[in-house]
Amino acid sequence: MKAGRTLTIAQPAAAKLSPAQKKFNSLVKRIAEQRELLAQWELAVPLYRERRTREFSPLLDEYRVLNVQMVRTLHEAFGRKGLTKTERATIGALITDLAGSLADSAPDEALRAEMKQRYNDHAGTDFDDDGAEGDAMARQMARELFGMDIPDDLDMNSPEELMRHIEQQMRAEAEAAPARPAKKPGKREQQAAEQAQQANQSLREVYRKLASALHPDREPDPAERARKTALMQRVNDAYANNRLLELLQLQLEAEQIDPAQLASLSAERLKHYNHVLAEQLDGLRHEVAASEGAFVMEFNLHPLQQLKPAGLMDTLRHQIAQLSMDTHQLRQQLPLLLEDLPTFKRWLKMQREALQAQQDDDLLSLFGR
Repeated sequence: MKAGRTLTIAQPAAAKLSPAQKKFNSLVKRIAEQRELLAQWELAVPLYRERRTREFSPLLDEYRVLNVQMVRTLHEAFGRKGLTKTERATIGALITDLAGSLADSAPDEALRAEMKQRYNDHAGTDFDDDGAEGDAMARQMARELFGMDIPDDLDMNSPEELMRHIEQQMRAEAEAAPARPAKKPGKREQQAAEQAQQANQSLREVYRKLASALHPDREPDPAERARKTALMQRVNDAYANNRLLELLQLQLEAEQIDPAQLASLSAERLKHYNHVLAEQLDGLRHEVAASEGAFVMEFNLHPLQQLKPAGLMDTLRHQIAQLSMDTHQLRQQLPLLLEDLPTFKRWLKMQREALQAQQDDDLLSLFGR
């Protein structure tokens, strides 16, 4: 058996490829690209997760401890004499922002309860009520991202629980799809059903030819039987998942077909092949999107951030550098809160300007600028 041969229809010397032949080649190429992208995600995410746990998480723990100290110190400073109403409002805004984030990520219930109380003291609203609104927004984002319903009782602060639910619902929908009551099909639906049936028949024909040639029970040589057993496992897996491209590639490797035979396929047969390949491409795109969506949810990243597997480590290096810088700055800022009042007031002015700049940036991003 020859491996590594390219499954493509070569252009004849004296003729052009037909539209269907061009589509076949295009589908084969795009399927290969999506398969490579999916493999990159499957390889990159565990590496990202391991390095994040090793380098980012300890920094994040230190940053959290410093922020807890900041909330406690600011809460005590709120009652200092000589502060203006604007300065107290700045302190309240800082506490609300920090305490809300810390309550969401607190490693224990005692710290979570403390941060919730500090939030309630300064926000003018209730943390749990605000959290319910935030959960509703996160739930809606997940619905739009994955195209499925997210129950109200699902913990939106647990990416693991969310992904388990999504995987379970995807399996349930796939299993329930054939059982749905069918309405009377229209002409377009009937044509689509006939095309799908013919495409499935083409898939079965390729499978039968491979099974006939590779069935291990008909092979007397033990080594050859073991090789064919492994190949039949690939054949069965490809057929069970409607992956025509893998079946055709196996035919090419088994020398059941060659590029010349591909070029001589009838227009009707090629149409059926293209139908199955298009479905396979669509399925791969969904798998890639699901991998990216799961990554975004697990690590609480912005859903609109452009991510590529090859760039995940660069993204993580930037995150580590930024968090390291933020931790260093916070470590330097904490003593300023205990300094004399003029120094504390200057620090509050800087924080108020930073908060206003952040609000301006958020407003601009809301309008896509």
